[in-house]
This record gives sequence, C-alpha cells and structure tokens, in this order.
Amino acid sequence: MRLYDALKGIIVAFLIAVTVTSCQSEQENPEAKPEQEAKSESMSNMEGMPPSGYAEVKIDPQRIQLFGVRTEKVISQELNKSFRAVGIVVADERRVANIQTKFSGWIVDLYVNFTNQTVNQGEPLFSVYSPALLATQEEYIIAKKGARNQLKGTFAEEYSRTNQKLLESVRQRLELWDIPQEEIDRLDRQAIPMKTLTIRSPINGIVLQKNAFAGMNVEPGMNIFTVADLSHVWVLADIFEQDIASIRIGQQATLTMNAFPGRAFEGQVDFINYVLDQTTRTTKVRFDFNNTEMLLKPGMYGVIELTIPIGFVLALPEAAVIDTGTKKIVFIEKAPGFYRPIEVQLGSKGGGYYQILKGLNENDLVVTSSQFLMDSESRIQAAGGMQGMEMKKK
Repeated sequence: MRLYDALKGIIVAFLIAVTVTSCQSEQENPEAKPEQEAKSESMSNMEGMPPSGYAEVKIDPQRIQLFGVRTEKVISQELNKSFRAVGIVVADERRVANIQTKFSGWIVDLYVNFTNQTVNQGEPLFSVYSPALLATQEEYIIAKKGARNQLKGTFAEEYSRTNQKLLESVRQRLELWDIPQEEIDRLDRQAIPMKTLTIRSPINGIVLQKNAFAGMNVEPGMNIFTVADLSHVWVLADIFEQDIASIRIGQQATLTMNAFPGRAFEGQVDFINYVLDQTTRTTKVRFDFNNTEMLLKPGMYGVIELTIPIGFVLALPEAAVIDTGTKKIVFIEKAPGFYRPIEVQLGSKGGGYYQILKGLNENDLVVTSSQFLMDSESRIQAAGGMQGMEMKKK
C-alpha cells in the first residue's frame, strides 16, 4: 500500500505540473492558444488512433528531459532468436549392443571382469559350454560324412540325399544360433566339435552392464553384457512449448558444461518428440554430438543453446513495449512533447528487440523510458474524457 500511495503521489504531481505549465503558457501568450488548438486538432486527425482506454499525451517540450523521456528510432535490422535449455548426456541407442545367446549353457571363462571396461570389436567377452550346441555339431559332422558317401545304387543315392538335407538343416540351425561363420568353416575342415564357444564384442565401446560370472547358467534372451560405443552421444533437452515451432531438424546447437568451463561442444538437432508433456508443457528434443575425446559421459548435465536467425526485419526495442496482458502498447512521438499510444502486433524476440508485424513504420520514434508515467497519464486522460462525454449526454 505504501508503494501504491507513493506511485499515486508521483502521478498526481506529474499531472499538476503539466496542468500548471499549460495554464501558465495560456496566460502568458493568449494569442498562441488558437494556434495550439489547431495543431492539436490536426494531430488528432493523423492515422493510428489511440487504442480503447488510452488517450494522447502532451508534455511541455522544455520538461521532456526533466521527466526522463527518451526515444529510439524504429529501423530494419538482422535479428537472431536464441534460447537455452538444460540437457542430459545419454548413450546413442543406435550404437548400443546387448550381448545374448540363443541357446542354453554355462559360462566357462570370463574375459571382461568389470563394468566400464573398454573393449574392441572382436575382443572376447566370455566362453560358454552348451550341450545342445555340442550335440548339433556332432550331428553336423555325421550328416556331412553321410552326404559324402560315394557308394552306388538306389539306396546309397537316397541315403546321400537324405544326409545332404540333414546337413543343410543343421548348418542353418547353427547360423540361426549366430555361430560365427569362421567356426562353421573350421567345423567343415577339421570335423571336430568345439566344446565351448567364445562370444566376442560386436562393436568398439564401453561395457555399461555386466550380468555375468563364471559358472553362471545362461538362457536364450538373457542380457549378459551391454556394450555402448560412446564416440557419438545424444543430449536430451526439454524445450518449452512456445519455442518448439522455431526448431528444425539439422539446426546447429552448442553445449556448455560446468565440467569444461570455457569450452563449447558443437552438435545439431536430430529428433523432435511428437508428444508434449502436459505437466511441464515441454517436449524432448534430441541432439547429436561427436565424442571422439570421450569427454561427454552419459548422465552429465549441460546447457544447450540454440541460435535461430529471424532475418532482416523491422525491429522494436523490448524496452518500448507495455504489455497489458491483452495487448501490446507503444508510445510514439508525433511531435516534440506530443505522444500517441499505438497498439502493435509483435513477432519473435531476439537480442533485446521484437519483430514488428503490424502497427509501426520504419523511422517512427518510440518512447523507451518513462512508459509508466506515459501509460498512467494516457489512461487517466482517456477516463476523464469518457466522464466528460457522459456528463454532456446527461
């Protein structure tokens, strides 16, 4: 209440000063009154009438500096819109391998003993003994020997064809179990079944999960190891609803982190989620980043910054805008000491300026300070004018 009373007092003092100044001018120079009225009438006929609830404001030109009124010219300029969002580093799902077996067995040897261990493509992870795999190999050897039977006669030929079909069936079973081709070729050459199969890493990466120990029973579909290639990572960020329309696939972005002060990582927009979170009014946006130095680690937080060019547009200083909640008002200087409120339609904001869509023209002078006094005076004069009209009607 004290702040409100203080502001009210300032406004009343301002109005009294303006009124006294106007009265003194009329008394000192009564002949100039008709000229001022004519000038005021001509200005009121100019285009861009004040919006509802607002009136034009007049200030003695000699007191403009006293009231701290400053103006800036509306010009066309290059604008860039930028915004920030918090992002979290995660592994690229396209570069994650889950190591499983398609047959039952037991782990015999374990070559990777802890998580976060680095492995290369083709490097052994563990070896597994499987009775089913051993029996299939022996079946393959027997079928191969039968298919090579060189005896003649109808029975012998039929026996050879049967074994050839069996050989193809067993070979297909081994391939469906993901037995490496080199192991099948070795079985062809040596005709000796392998007791254990060595499972190797399919990619270069880091062991993110290890669910194995020596002697453990494994079943088809059991996730034994998870290996991720972290030379390329994703950053997931929550983007607010009002900023989604500005984002495009392929746009460049920068990532800064507290762990690496003064360094910015370059990436780009890879995917925009199709669903909006109704609680936070945000959507997930995925960014791609190269990580050959392995500095970006899954779980780390950083700040994503996007800079979007708006283009060469007519721009209005942010400080000139009065936001009433239902409309945007700007005061323009039509003549020294004469200010008119104008309702404007604004677009994107960037670098302290708004894009002007409607309401202003290039080279218009807009008020960039003392808008509170301007707004109050304009509303008071508009309210007084409406009361006068109602009195006349009565």
